[in-house]
Amino acid sequence: MTIAIFKLYANKIGGTEKAVQSLVSILNQNRYANECYAAVDVKEVQNSDDKCITLYNYESFLKKNKLKFYINYYLFLFHNIQKKQLVISTDIATSSLLMLANLMRFTRLNIICWEHYPFEKNSRIWQKIFKCLIFLNKKSVIVCNSTEEKKKFSFHNKIEVIPNSIKRTLYNQLYIEKEKLDLIYIGRIVKDKGVERLIDAIISFPGDKKHTLHIVGGGDELEYLKKKYAQIKEIIFYGPIINIEKFLEKNDVFVSGSYFECFPVTILEAMSHGLPIISMDTSGGTRSVISDSGGGYVCENKIEFHEKLSIFENSTVRAEHGKAGRSYVNKNYSDSIIGSKWIRLIENELTMKSE
Repeated sequence: MTIAIFKLYANKIGGTEKAVQSLVSILNQNRYANECYAAVDVKEVQNSDDKCITLYNYESFLKKNKLKFYINYYLFLFHNIQKKQLVISTDIATSSLLMLANLMRFTRLNIICWEHYPFEKNSRIWQKIFKCLIFLNKKSVIVCNSTEEKKKFSFHNKIEVIPNSIKRTLYNQLYIEKEKLDLIYIGRIVKDKGVERLIDAIISFPGDKKHTLHIVGGGDELEYLKKKYAQIKEIIFYGPIINIEKFLEKNDVFVSGSYFECFPVTILEAMSHGLPIISMDTSGGTRSVISDSGGGYVCENKIEFHEKLSIFENSTVRAEHGKAGRSYVNKNYSDSIIGSKWIRLIENELTMKSE
């Protein structure tokens, strides 16, 4: 029996992609055969998804109109769910198309709709389509990353909360007293992530101190921002990089300008390395993680950001928050804890299938 995982993108840097890699590792450790499928190979990184079966490369995807893309994607899903008993999807569009294919095939396919994007941020059309199709696929399970997200799916009665797992690190962060801090942002360089407002908060920091912001990641706004801030030496861009550990180890504070996160994977990864956090994301996912962990601060505006950054100029305060965050991640998001939740859900779904 093979478990199929369907996602929109292959070879892409992001929280969803990391979560899928972690789930594949869990399935392999528990000897579940699995296959991965994606609509588009975006080629942000090389060979991260070398075994993933894809429908389009990025260049041909850009040439397609949306309607034709979704028709072809539906046919791709329809064909590849043959002889599958359990499939896992990672976004609302893929989940909807899979449920439609399930109905059209008159099959009893078990579908786990694993959502990583805030439900209300999806287009209204996709929200309505998803609600309609999951009503017709009552046995499908929705998996959310947090209890906050679970509340948004009250229209369905089969919902599980399974956060993404975060790898433990053996590195011991050094909290050195420094005049100028090294700040790190890792993530996609797109409008939703608020990278430009983060840069603005850094370069407008009052006084003579000029802290350095290291930006790791790729996306639609990367070239625009590199050009706009090319003359500011405190803003350094590195582009998309897979091995982020060395950046987390060499910096003092993790900062984020994101407007919303369903589940802040990179923030939790930074916490696992002992980095204190300053985030401008006031949505439920990030706020609850930082509040529960004591690993940093959430800021409502630029003035608050400056205040919290000033506090973290003290190495003792950085150490207190950094150690609290690391302890929280190790207690709540280990591979063994999250893996056991996934295996329990999968075994339950397969048992129901055989009945």
